[in-house]
Amino acid sequence: MTHVPESPELSEPSKSSELSEPSAVSECFTSRRRFLGTGAAVAAAAVAGIGAAAPAGAAARTAAGGAGAPADAFAPLRAAWSDILTGGAAVDPADPDYAAAIATVDAAADSAVAAYDTSASPASVYTDLPFSQVENASATYARILATALAWATPGSTYHQDPAVASRLVAALRLIGDAYYHPASPEVGNWYHWEIGAPQPLLNTCALLGDALPAADLAGHLATVAHFVPDPTHQQQGTVLTTGANRADMCQITILRGILAHDGDLIALGRDRLSDIFPYVTSSDGFYRDGGYIQHGTVPYNGHYSYVLLADLSQLSLLLKDSQWPITDAGFSVILDAVDLTYAPFMYDGLVMDVVRGRFLSRQGESDHDAGHAITEAVLRLIPLGSAAQQDRWKSLVKGWITRETYATITAGATPVRTALVKSVLDDASVHPARPGSSHVQQPSIERAVHRRPGWAWAVGLSSSRIARLEAINGENQRGWHTGDGATYLYDGDNGQYTDAYWPTVDCTRLPGVTADTLPLAPSAGNGTLPPTTWSGGAVLEGSYGAVGLDLVPYGSPLRARKSWFCLDDCVIALGAGITGGSGHPVETTVENRNLRAGTAARLTVDGRAQPSDDGWSGRFPAAGWAHLEGVGGYVLPRGGSRGTVLRALRAARTGAWADVDNGPSTGGTAEKFTRTYATLWLDHGVDPRDGRYVYALLPGASAARTATWAALPPVAVLSNTGALQAVHAARLGLTAANFFTAGGIADVRVDGPASVLYRRGHGHGGETLTLAVSDPTCAGTTLTVMLDAPGLRNGTSADAGVDVRAGHGGRVTVTLDLTQGLPGTTRTVVLSR
Repeated sequence: MTHVPESPELSEPSKSSELSEPSAVSECFTSRRRFLGTGAAVAAAAVAGIGAAAPAGAAARTAAGGAGAPADAFAPLRAAWSDILTGGAAVDPADPDYAAAIATVDAAADSAVAAYDTSASPASVYTDLPFSQVENASATYARILATALAWATPGSTYHQDPAVASRLVAALRLIGDAYYHPASPEVGNWYHWEIGAPQPLLNTCALLGDALPAADLAGHLATVAHFVPDPTHQQQGTVLTTGANRADMCQITILRGILAHDGDLIALGRDRLSDIFPYVTSSDGFYRDGGYIQHGTVPYNGHYSYVLLADLSQLSLLLKDSQWPITDAGFSVILDAVDLTYAPFMYDGLVMDVVRGRFLSRQGESDHDAGHAITEAVLRLIPLGSAAQQDRWKSLVKGWITRETYATITAGATPVRTALVKSVLDDASVHPARPGSSHVQQPSIERAVHRRPGWAWAVGLSSSRIARLEAINGENQRGWHTGDGATYLYDGDNGQYTDAYWPTVDCTRLPGVTADTLPLAPSAGNGTLPPTTWSGGAVLEGSYGAVGLDLVPYGSPLRARKSWFCLDDCVIALGAGITGGSGHPVETTVENRNLRAGTAARLTVDGRAQPSDDGWSGRFPAAGWAHLEGVGGYVLPRGGSRGTVLRALRAARTGAWADVDNGPSTGGTAEKFTRTYATLWLDHGVDPRDGRYVYALLPGASAARTATWAALPPVAVLSNTGALQAVHAARLGLTAANFFTAGGIADVRVDGPASVLYRRGHGHGGETLTLAVSDPTCAGTTLTVMLDAPGLRNGTSADAGVDVRAGHGGRVTVTLDLTQGLPGTTRTVVLSR
């Protein structure tokens, strides 16, 4: 695979106008909760020249199809799906890249075959997966599929081996007779009955083709028809399917139609996909600002949404030249989601944990694993995008791939993944996009990402609209504070959150969080909504941001108001009104860095190097700045943190993935991992009253740069109270403020809760002022902003519902009709002479 220099930074994309469980390779081909789904998609056919095409002229036939469609309409689709799963003709066993990928498939099959129950009268297919619970049934189908993939993959040691096929047929019969059949009661987690088992079952049937006796196929299809009779409903028809669940069940319906030679089923599955496409304004689905929600209130751009993306990319290309193409114009929403939903949270091959919900606790699905799934799905979609989208996506993906240094996408790749990756890596005309500067907020999911060359910072919030955390099925048992303002710093350490972070980090001390140390039970706070509405912020010029949170943590009387102001080389963090009452200390964590193996990461405080001994701790009542080697600097302005003390700890922590996820089908291993952490926190004491803090995070800064910044701070704090938090960056000419109530500061006033940024500059006509405003409560109907801007009487805005009026004495009044546009989004006004 070849690499080429990076291209210049891409411009901002425009909207298009066109159309559960282990991560071992043996398990990675099953449905979404088990990793990616059915592997790579049919885009490989278009990108890498694989897959069996439908008959020429098929698209000219009726799109409706039907049970009476010609028999030759189904066989090519089954063959195409088989090639989608294996790589088909694109796989060259003589190519070292493919040889390694085939070895990965063989290793998965070896593992599955080794676990066969070879006794005379086996009670289950595998000795370690008795049919005692439905999770074992779906895991059994996953292993069967792993072997079927090897049997169908050219170059595999199992390829087309009759004995292997016979054993697969027998395995399917065994589980079909003993456990997964129409007479079985649907006991336990519905997902495994209706998605987790039927997906790998149908994929195996498609791979085996004529090697599977017709009577066996009919029996398996009857079972799937029993458990998935209608893709619009789940849980035995009692709950309407949405989002990723709908996509999965439509895929199952379409595959059942292909294998049963039933065009009506294919049409049903295709048509019911259309319910996914429209943007939503509440509950599950895609939002216009790029957010994606599943389970009603949980942000999931980094899991359920990519499952949906994988399904749709596969199915749209599979059906493209058949009698049943997806022609709904709403599919453009899916294409636009690449730039709006996925790209903002990708960083050097991984997807940020801030949008992965409970999946951050899964040993079998790391941030890199999820990022690879998104990368594959985007690669599959490339042929469907506009010319501009295709060029942009190729560069984006190549950048993700070439900058990834930990758990890379090519390591352990399957043949299909290899084909997709090679399609861009081996194309010298595609230049990887360089990461640039941006600030993105998605009010629908209350997440923000701030980027500068070399680093990115993200924060997760919660409110009466977005849940604090999700912790179901035994997962994410220590996710207590992930929605309480937890922040993440991504930089050159590409494995920071991948390398046993969640089982070893002290989850009561997540960076950015102000927390009561009152102990919480495992999974406490699952699905809960704080009673407050102020959560969000505003974006200025796509590059600067103000983010704020009215903090009400679960199970604690603690209250606080928090803000983060995202500027060029820093993030300024403010906290005020910090009041506790539990009888336990309250802490604000500044940093909690996984130092990982071989990392010295010397800590310096006010110019003095601190000990690096395991277990060392320090207390610094008057600290002005600190620096962590290889990470960055931290500045604590004098007088900014009332009643707080900076404390530091360097300690090894040991934990197991089973400590954070003990789910019946996803649970981590009991293997112990030990990682050393450098932790910095502000100690507010026991039951503080109206405490506050100020600190600046300087990612990537040297110790010398940090000391200089501390001596001559380029940012001034204008206010830090429970009502108003504001800063001014003189060099940028920028003021940023979070008003938790109506009020004013300097030359701006608001008549209600608001997040405000404004920046003075110069345009072609002279002095200008750019104002960005939002209502983070998403509760108001109007908002008025009054600015003292002498001489600036001309106001323009591209946003709906914005009225600008110049008054006497240089006062400009901006009135926002918040009923127009998306709740919580930023409205921008440019004032000029």
